[in-house]
Amino acid sequence: MSEFQAPQPTDQISLNGVSFTHDNILKVVDDFYTRIQNDEQLKVPFSSVHDWPEHIERLTHFWWTRFGGEPYLDASYAPPAKHYYAGFNEELLKRWLGLFHATLETHLNENQISIWKLVSEQMGKGLNAKNEYLIKTYGPPPKTT
Repeated sequence: MSEFQAPQPTDQISLNGVSFTHDNILKVVDDFYTRIQNDEQLKVPFSSVHDWPEHIERLTHFWWTRFGGEPYLDASYAPPAKHYYAGFNEELLKRWLGLFHATLETHLNENQISIWKLVSEQMGKGLNAKNEYLIKTYGPPPKTT
């Protein structure tokens, strides 16, 4: 799956003057998706994930590149479509953000928490707006079992 050399755990990137190591991002993503799998409401839309280690690797890469790191996987992301088909809505997004923010607070310092919360909230607003558009345009997503 790798096209380039993956960052070392101690490799750093900086977003608005706040530094993150690759390991910071991996720990947050890994812990967060463990929490997702144990959350009674959020585990339902995430039941489509069948390879959690790959999902965690891809989402670590997603955040690494969103924070300005060089891509190291040959991956493309389509969050609006994936979340639409998973049945996400504003209520689930609020729960997702609450759980995500609690995970950030477990692993990061105050400056890292603050910037990542801001980024996740802005992404959530955009994702929710796209989701609402998809629902208005195409109707509710088809139910999968």
